Amino acid sequence: MANPSLKLPKDSLKCIQDAWFKMLIDFRAYYFPETEQTAEWKLRDLKLAIKACPSRMMDDAETMLAEYRKSPNSDKVGATAFLPILLTASAYIDQPPEVYQLLPMPYFVDVPIDGKQVKMRVTGKTVRTQFAFFATNPHDAKSICDQFCAYMQDDIKRRLNVKFDLWNGIIEESTFTVLENQLFPSPVATDSQNLSVFTVDVQLIGNVPVVIGLGGPFDTNTGNGFNPDGSAKQESPDGKVVIEADQHSEEGHVHITADPATGEITDAEVKGIHSE
Repeated sequence: MANPSLKLPKDSLKCIQDAWFKMLIDFRAYYFPETEQTAEWKLRDLKLAIKACPSRMMDDAETMLAEYRKSPNSDKVGATAFLPILLTASAYIDQPPEVYQLLPMPYFVDVPIDGKQVKMRVTGKTVRTQFAFFATNPHDAKSICDQFCAYMQDDIKRRLNVKFDLWNGIIEESTFTVLENQLFPSPVATDSQNLSVFTVDVQLIGNVPVVIGLGGPFDTNTGNGFNPDGSAKQESPDGKVVIEADQHSEEGHVHITADPATGEITDAEVKGIHSE
């Protein structure tokens, strides 16, 4: 039975879903309307233009639309669901990324986060996302999907900056990338004669960080092996730490030092050929 008093960070899938939803918002800003209805969709209030659906509804466009129609969509009494509408769902898939797609890091390494020296490892994840666009005619739906596929040809747009909640509001960012080099919209058969539906499927791959040393409930019993009774060994995550390091980037050269007693991190810019 789950412990209701145990505080956990935000679920990693929800963090990825949030980043995907923001990307869809960015796509709407990118989109150039080709019809009156798609122009109305672009200008409509966001909560009535893009909706997230439960993962179980993926590949079931009719259920997506039925669930959307159950929710109140207008302050006007008797108002029906607004069309066109973009509905989306996403879920982890069973197969993790291949090694050639994403390098694994299954062991803890020392990293500075939030001014402290902590330990981090990462887990490679593949997320399948799907959006379905519902319109009263195929031209509207195809217009949205075609421009989304063009949007995804931009390398910058293909990368999602996911903000993972590590513990107590401390955030670590990780990049998830659209795997497919080319996307294709797919028409969906429907019994409604005045409804046109197109879907686009996308796979995202990236690393989900696991961090100990921030004061979380599993800091002392993660990665230390197990006792004869099968319980996880309790051990401080401090251990050995790197107290000095140099970080090089296009912006310059920074010398980082850590106090092993307090865990505090300080950095100083090193003037040189890479610094202005």
